[in-house]
Amino acid sequence: MLILIFTIQSMVSCGVSHSSVLSGQSLFDSYASNYFFHEGVKKADAGYYDAAMDLMNYSLETDTTSAAACYNMAQYLLSTGEGEKSEQLLKRAIRLAPDNYWYHRLLAVNYSMRHKTQSAIGQLEKMVVQFPGRSDILLELADLYEETGQFSKELRMLDRYGKMEDVEEQLKGKRFLCYLLMGESDSAYYEADRPEEMIERLLQSASSLAGAEIVQQFCATVIRHEPDKYEPYYFHAIIDNLKGETDKALAMLNDGIVQVSGHDGKAQLYSLKGQFHHSMGMMEETFADYDSALVHNPDEIGVLNNYAYFLSLEDNDLERALSMSARTLEKEPLNATYLDTYAWILFRMHRYQEALSWLEKALRYLDQDNPEIYEHYGDALFMCGEKEKALENWHRAVQLKSESKTIDRKIREEQYLE
Repeated sequence: MLILIFTIQSMVSCGVSHSSVLSGQSLFDSYASNYFFHEGVKKADAGYYDAAMDLMNYSLETDTTSAAACYNMAQYLLSTGEGEKSEQLLKRAIRLAPDNYWYHRLLAVNYSMRHKTQSAIGQLEKMVVQFPGRSDILLELADLYEETGQFSKELRMLDRYGKMEDVEEQLKGKRFLCYLLMGESDSAYYEADRPEEMIERLLQSASSLAGAEIVQQFCATVIRHEPDKYEPYYFHAIIDNLKGETDKALAMLNDGIVQVSGHDGKAQLYSLKGQFHHSMGMMEETFADYDSALVHNPDEIGVLNNYAYFLSLEDNDLERALSMSARTLEKEPLNATYLDTYAWILFRMHRYQEALSWLEKALRYLDQDNPEIYEHYGDALFMCGEKEKALENWHRAVQLKSESKTIDRKIREEQYLE
């Protein structure tokens, strides 16, 4: 059964009524059209939508000057995918009753549903003039302006809507995006109550490098206004790194370390600097960065985990690594990543049975499959004499697209390899 976009009853309640212009029509035709129209309403009330539309069509055929019948038939045609026929009927309804808001409104919906965006914009622009008290038109038009990149026009619509509905404060986020996309970073800054949060949200939603660069420009603006916040340096550096400009990223982090006074902020910047140095294979610098981070925040959990894991990979100061990893588990005892780190340090200390126990726990609390943890589990199983189970888990790691350089050889040679 077809459910209409709007029921006929609801449209009648919005001011739609059947009236026949008798010029060129017989009195009988007028009465017949009126009868079919109201019978159609009854059928719609009862849920017989196809029958209702048949009666509306009879009404329209009997009296071609019925704006209401044109409108209701247009709804039916639009809902069945016959948008062009619906458009023509709506235009006829508007000619017959030019002051009816709902006829104009459905024509705009018709254009939008058919992706005729410019036609929808033109229709809504006419409605803004003709129906100045309807705030919903302003907001919909603002959305279409945003969709088509007409940000200055969007701002005007938002301004009118905010004043009409007394919601100017609630529109700050939309105005922020307008200014940002227009390249007016300072205006965007003044619309953001917490610019550091906006930076992170924007970067998470950026779908391209071009989008990330817009975020980077905003980071630079925030740094000019509030040089003591660590977030703009942090995310600016991330984007520099994404662009392959690691030297610029490190320089930005160094600037932030000098400018930011808060210990937590400095710790975050040193932590990211350590990650960059690690990606460059500069382990001595990585450990120095992590040491600096922990001076400013001894409980920085991400640094503790990474530092401990990297030390284990280097077979360097394993007792200290185990101690740092244990501190992460004090804070997040069910974190699979931290459990894996702790287990791997035990493995590197040749405490294989203990490592196996912790890896089994890590797998129990795994949110999503992780090839590295399955490979580590296979390694521990092998060292505990469970070769078949080890091979199963190494195969599982491969199925999960492991990037390990030794996993294929482990399977092929059926033994653990460093």
